[in-house]
Amino acid sequence: MAIITFMSDFGHRDHYVAAVKSKIYSINPNINIVDICHQIEQFNIPHAAYVLRSVYKDFPKGTVHLVSVNAPNNAQDKLLAVKFEEHYFVGVDNGLFSLLSDKPIMPIAVELNRDAMANIFPERTALATAAVSLASGMQIYNLGIQVPAIKQMLNRQIRITKNMIAGQVVHVDSYGNLITNITVEAFDKACAGRSFEIIFGRESLEKISISYDQTENGDVLAVFNSNHLLELAISLGNASELLGMAYDSPVRIMFTPEHE
Repeated sequence: MAIITFMSDFGHRDHYVAAVKSKIYSINPNINIVDICHQIEQFNIPHAAYVLRSVYKDFPKGTVHLVSVNAPNNAQDKLLAVKFEEHYFVGVDNGLFSLLSDKPIMPIAVELNRDAMANIFPERTALATAAVSLASGMQIYNLGIQVPAIKQMLNRQIRITKNMIAGQVVHVDSYGNLITNITVEAFDKACAGRSFEIIFGRESLEKISISYDQTENGDVLAVFNSNHLLELAISLGNASELLGMAYDSPVRIMFTPEHE
């Protein structure tokens, strides 16, 4: 069965999510729609990119991902259909799609045809129609005019020296856990069996737990999460609030210097 995932910053107080779904079903009632999240912080492209890149590869190849975050403000904002890593993405050319990989993305992308309503609620018109077309087997080239490039944004990058990794918080989840851009691969390579200290806010840790229950309630812990990213948490607590940290807060790992 064809799958369309749907992610937005619409929330659930209004009819917007249902309006888009009703449009999809009116075109093809056999489409399977999977909601990823509709509580993306409004207009927050990095938040949307983190959530989408964390899960889209888990869907079968050929899945269509309909994305509405920071919807177009004027008629100059392009509406795109994009093919990347055997998945399709439909949304606004606002830089979000370029954040789905740490490497430069060179996708197949076409600019969708738009009607008058696309300036007000494109998700219900051009984007929903394009998503159904792709999910139903239409070739992406038949949806519009191919564009040479998509808008580019840069993910936060870690800095690695001989005895240090410097990163940032790139996402705060609904539990207040602080997810960084420090990967287990980078940590293992830099650590090489040495002792280390994780420094964040006014706190520091000298170990990484393998699960969330390896500390007392209320204590701070570090763990590599299911996306293999270093995560800072407080057992049964909100780390963001209690540590005064948020998106872009610095996190460092200092390693014991190697003997000369």
